Amino acid sequence: MVWAWYGVGMKTMHMAGALAVVLLLAGCASIPVASVGPNRIAPVKYRGWRRAFRLENDAATVIVVAETGRMMHLGLRGGVNVLRNDPELLGKAPLEESKWANYGGDWLWPVAQSRWPDFNKVDWPPPEVLRDAAWDAYAWCEPDGRQSCLLIRYYEAPVNAVVMRQFILDPGKPVVTVHQRMVATADSTVPLTFWSIMQIAAPQQVFFPVRANSSFKKGYKVTMGDAPPGPMIDCDEVVACDLLKADLSKIGMDAPEPWIAARKYDVVTVVRAATPFSGDYPDGGCSLQLFAMGRDKYAEIETLSPEFHLRAGESLDNTLTIELLKCHPGISPCRLAERLRPEEK
Repeated sequence: MVWAWYGVGMKTMHMAGALAVVLLLAGCASIPVASVGPNRIAPVKYRGWRRAFRLENDAATVIVVAETGRMMHLGLRGGVNVLRNDPELLGKAPLEESKWANYGGDWLWPVAQSRWPDFNKVDWPPPEVLRDAAWDAYAWCEPDGRQSCLLIRYYEAPVNAVVMRQFILDPGKPVVTVHQRMVATADSTVPLTFWSIMQIAAPQQVFFPVRANSSFKKGYKVTMGDAPPGPMIDCDEVVACDLLKADLSKIGMDAPEPWIAARKYDVVTVVRAATPFSGDYPDGGCSLQLFAMGRDKYAEIETLSPEFHLRAGESLDNTLTIELLKCHPGISPCRLAERLRPEEK
């Protein structure tokens, strides 16, 4: 097996034996990857794509697709997929003539959109360096029953970094941990960030915390459109945005705890970010963002890290925890908001 590992001065690493070790940092940090034997998870077909990896336990199903570089399925075991999949793009690889294909799912961009005009002239579509492309992908099962899928992509200048996302499904719970890391292959010449985007199919509400002393009026600011996506319900430092009659809009929040959740009928998808470094957040201080396409369409729940520069050989990482919760479809927004608050330590 040849591992396409991109590091400083190295393009590939050859491996042998039942267990290979992939170095993610210039140091002792590593992730074990089963290259052969019973621990390896083989790729499967998913909705026309040929290289997908299914992680599944008694509680949840996760499917990561190498051709899109995205998690394309997330749901309770036997339940519906909470992620949107564009029906027109199923099974299709990224096109050379297109920089952007709205596959849906869950993905990461290493540069905030507000920075794109610095090297792209415009903030849409994505710049050439961020165009859709297939990622290297490998999956395996840990001895304790955890199942993992690792995505890897190399970005050329001005990003100059390898981006890695490791999806880990808990052995018995509907909980997915996503370890995200960037390793610089040369000095980055633009500010980088972990901008993680999850596209939810037609959620009814989105929940997020607001800072009491926020620099934004009401704890959020409208960054696209003339108003928030829908009615905003104040639930004591948590806001529930009603998307049943949503208009095209985007808002940003400087939340005190970086978590955001979307409810679709009786399933709530909660994303919490842990970022072990500080700095200025993108887009004027936004740690969270919500983009709503419009009523009965889709919404994107987004987490962002502070921006940073990396020198050649340096790395940074953060971690997302994604949890699926069951709720009564008729639960009031503020009662659900209370359930979503992080437990006090």
